Amino acid sequence: TIDLEIQEETLTKFINLIEKITYQKWHINITIVIQNSFELQTMALIDSDPQMNCTQEGLILTKFFEKTKQRLATANGENFRVKFKISDVHICNEDICIKQSFILVKDLDIGIILGQPFLEIIKPFKVKTKGITTKIFQRIILFAFNEKPITKEVNLLKTLSLFKEHSVNLIKIKENYLYFMKQEISNQKLEQQLKTS
Repeated sequence: TIDLEIQEETLTKFINLIEKITYQKWHINITIVIQNSFELQTMALIDSDPQMNCTQEGLILTKFFEKTKQRLATANGENFRVKFKISDVHICNEDICIKQSFILVKDLDIGIILGQPFLEIIKPFKVKTKGITTKIFQRIILFAFNEKPITKEVNLLKTLSLFKEHSVNLIKIKENYLYFMKQEISNQKLEQQLKTS
């Protein structure tokens, strides 16, 4: 019980230290060039989770597809249906193009995901408010985010924490009250027994 109370007190102190949370969606605009004959300007999500770059089937012409036996699973272990890949793809930003390959995923919610292979190529990189910066061919390149960082106040979390603390205090008061009531009842029973004997 003491450990639990210490944990709750620590959590409450920690929550009271936090005033706001800022997070960023890593959506960027890119140009994809395939075999120097097909160009697509689109939005992509940069995500460090996928082990491969992915594109949704239907975004790119089928004449560029190659059969593949590669597999891709979601974070919860569910397999995506993958039959094709595209090998000769260049991701262009300004006048710098980075060669990558993509697998085509039928059930993808987002059009394009740039995963670990892309991040490995642009390492070392820095994440700033405006986007991801890296140095390629002695030039600093910015992959600008489409959205500004989102800042949320944590007042609701603090309120819930205070409400919980207040509720715990009320329960303790009621427990103490019940304890004293039991003591009084047992004292009264003892007095009655003494009177009758």
